[in-house]
Amino acid sequence: MKQVPYHGNPGNACALACYTMAAQYLLPEKHFTFERLAEKADWHKGYVVWGFRLWKWLMDHGVHIVDYDTIDYQAWADNGAEGLRASVPPKEFEFYQKNTFDLEEESKRVSLMLDHPNFSYKKQKPTWGDVVREHNLPGIVDVTVNKRHLDREEGFVGHRVILLDITDNEVVFHDPNRDGSGKERREPLEHFRTVFEAQSEPELARYYL
Repeated sequence: MKQVPYHGNPGNACALACYTMAAQYLLPEKHFTFERLAEKADWHKGYVVWGFRLWKWLMDHGVHIVDYDTIDYQAWADNGAEGLRASVPPKEFEFYQKNTFDLEEESKRVSLMLDHPNFSYKKQKPTWGDVVREHNLPGIVDVTVNKRHLDREEGFVGHRVILLDITDNEVVFHDPNRDGSGKERREPLEHFRTVFEAQSEPELARYYL
């Protein structure tokens, strides 16, 4: 099982917690902290974290990123928020618009990532096979899940987790939850896979050197 430092979620920042864990795993000698990465991401507390500025900064430090997403990043970079609107379901766009500090400013940052030589983008809905394959390659993987379904509840909360191990029976992962109790959380393989595959807009990213 991969030995990855754990970081909790101080509120609406599960993605930033995952980026912190990935950075600390890959570049331990840099002593990157959550606070420093929050500054690099230009995170405003209470709003969602978009990783474009931070990913670019990490790639400048030698990290490579492979990202699977159904969002049309090129259309977003070319056409601003309207490009994002055209590539996601209406309710998803409404969520992004409401929970992003400055969506138009964020739109200007997409090209920072797309133009970087260490970035590889796969515009597709990732399958469970993609998850397993990327997990078995060098580096560390994070995926999005529906937190409510993961916790066997009704409703939807988009949530990012860091994968540590996938066995024949279970998935072990760091769950950056708010009370900090999600270190090396374990769920049956069938349950975790079902939660992942049930999403209409899952995301998968691998970070490696």
